[in-house]
Amino acid sequence: MPTDQRIESIPLRQQAVDVGVLLELTMEVMQRQAKALGITLAVRIDDDVPESVTLDRDKVAWALTSLVGSALRHVRAPGGSVSVRVARETARSGIVIAVRDDGPGIPPDQLHRLLRREGWHPGSALALLLVEDIAVAHGGTMNVESQTSPSEHFTTVSFTIPAR
Repeated sequence: MPTDQRIESIPLRQQAVDVGVLLELTMEVMQRQAKALGITLAVRIDDDVPESVTLDRDKVAWALTSLVGSALRHVRAPGGSVSVRVARETARSGIVIAVRDDGPGIPPDQLHRLLRREGWHPGSALALLLVEDIAVAHGGTMNVESQTSPSEHFTTVSFTIPAR
């Protein structure tokens, strides 16, 4: 789907949101879950991220919780790690939210199937597709990067929210 085409079927209730507060409130429950599993959950907001961004707080919080929850399910417990980073998206002065885990990674052929929109089936990662829909509804994009080699394995899912 082209990045300039918004999904009209996802209604957004956009408002100015303090990014730090959103992240703190959203990650509070996820931190407890990670600790109970023996997984390190690191959260970082880069210094140049705007304090306030216009977005749909509830939908972005849901997307972030879904991505972190999925990451917690795919890392080794105990001992795995998940990181959430909010950075400035310079191309459109918005933000990029990235969730990275040190799990086994997603093989390239499976990654392609996960992101296909040609009919849903149980293995097609519906939550990931909904995260992409939320990003696109905001005028942004979603990206998935994964590595499966024995020496370096991870998955990073990131989505952008342009400035308004």
